[in-house]
Amino acid sequence: MDGLIRTGAYGRRGFTLIELTVVVMVSAIILTLAGLSFSRYFQRNSARRAAQVFAQDLTAARSFAVRSQEAVVIRFFETSLWYEVESQTTATEIARRRFGTDADIDLSGVDLNVAGDSLVFSPRGIADMSGAGGSVGTASFSSGAVTYTVSFNGMGASKIDQT
Repeated sequence: MDGLIRTGAYGRRGFTLIELTVVVMVSAIILTLAGLSFSRYFQRNSARRAAQVFAQDLTAARSFAVRSQEAVVIRFFETSLWYEVESQTTATEIARRRFGTDADIDLSGVDLNVAGDSLVFSPRGIADMSGAGGSVGTASFSSGAVTYTVSFNGMGASKIDQT
């Protein structure tokens, strides 16, 4: 009997339907968990990136105000998910950032916690923080359940925190 291949019920090689079903189900569960992890990663990354860009735009707005000796305004349009940074007197656009599904950064919410949803740097580079209700203003950037908040003072110095 050496060299003979058995063809009976106990000699078959391969997988049963139950074994294949178990492997497919385990694979589906693993892929679902991986997809959820990547989704949270992309949301966290989007919100953090938007907060970092805003912090850089604060610095650029203040620098432009001091360099050009003219007031610079940062206006938020929260319902449309965008903001602009421009000179108040000449309307020179310094930056315009759009967020959302059709933009560079996918966000679900943008909020400047300052009265009037705008911040103005004077020609000396000092922001009027009276609308912030204190010496520190905040701007929040949300993507799904993840929110990053930029806290900033009248000199444009900022700190980014995940909330």
